[in-house]
Amino acid sequence: MEMDATGRPACGNGFQDRLALAQTVVDLDVERRGEDGLIDRLLADARTRVMLVDGGLVAVPRRAHGLAPEALDCAEDPAAPRPDAKAPAGEVPLAFIELAEARSIAALEGCLAIYLGINRTAEPEVPHLALDITRATDVPPASHRGADAEFEAAGVPALGTVRRRFDWVELRSFAPSATQLDAGLATSAVAVSMWHAGQRFCPACGAPARPALAGWAQTCSNPADPDRLLFPRIEPAVITAIVDDDDRILLQNNTAWRPRFFSVSAGFVEAGESLEHAVAREAMEEVGIELDQIRYLGSQPWPFPASIMLGFRAHARTTDARVDHEEVASARWFTRAELARAVEAGEVELPGRASIARHMIEDWFGAPLGGIGSPS
Repeated sequence: MEMDATGRPACGNGFQDRLALAQTVVDLDVERRGEDGLIDRLLADARTRVMLVDGGLVAVPRRAHGLAPEALDCAEDPAAPRPDAKAPAGEVPLAFIELAEARSIAALEGCLAIYLGINRTAEPEVPHLALDITRATDVPPASHRGADAEFEAAGVPALGTVRRRFDWVELRSFAPSATQLDAGLATSAVAVSMWHAGQRFCPACGAPARPALAGWAQTCSNPADPDRLLFPRIEPAVITAIVDDDDRILLQNNTAWRPRFFSVSAGFVEAGESLEHAVAREAMEEVGIELDQIRYLGSQPWPFPASIMLGFRAHARTTDARVDHEEVASARWFTRAELARAVEAGEVELPGRASIARHMIEDWFGAPLGGIGSPS
């Protein structure tokens, strides 16, 4: 496989490289996940760097969060930025903790350790771990109580103190403000931790599920089914920039969104359905437009909680947009000049910079657009 200068598979796709949540610099090192004692060995390795996750937020150094836009946690639609969301003011790094503290935190009841992979572009190579403290308690597991002198000497960290030492940033705010390495680490850590938070029991029998494979899987605790492995559920969704013969783009406002917020067509793929069929079906259902010339652009994880967005551009065979008024409130065709004026005047708000939708619109436009979440 051809590799690029960072050691990642070379895809030659400039569009993909602009997607903040699609940056994977580290080697995921999948073959090592099943090694016995892997997490303990990594926590004893001086090269290892350890980040923290809590409730889907990532830890950053204190006061660094002011460089990132505010959390993009629109309750009605998580793709939409809040009206006060700003472009990042500077680079925001992840916070990494000392290994002695990481070992103590990892030993707490309910703490989830995730092996994120190894950065082979660094010299020496650097392994990366995430500790998810969402369900951790200030009590070591029973196996450590009174038996592990090193643990007792180090002291049990007070999670409240740990949390107060850092600022905590939502992934959609963090990723556009981060390096490719940190954005990729944070995306993986949040995606895996959100899956564990949402699936605590075996879907087959209801028995409690336990982490496995360095955090990337679960096992069922039912003794009658000891070999069952559970893997993260990923929900594919298609998202499409629809363009007509006059090179206009169709943007829509959904009923759950603020009136000025517009984006491109998107929807989940049905069971047994091809991606291309889903693209055409969503356009017909939402705006009554027939499509052809469906072309793949790129993809992006969207772990809110478990989607992957598969981006397409398609040609509109018809242009009479007819919205359903149930999911979609309105739809408008824009020339480049019309969209630029609407954004500049504040008449149209575009998706935030972490969203593939923003980059699909700017890919058609040919340049960054101003306004909320602007990359300029």
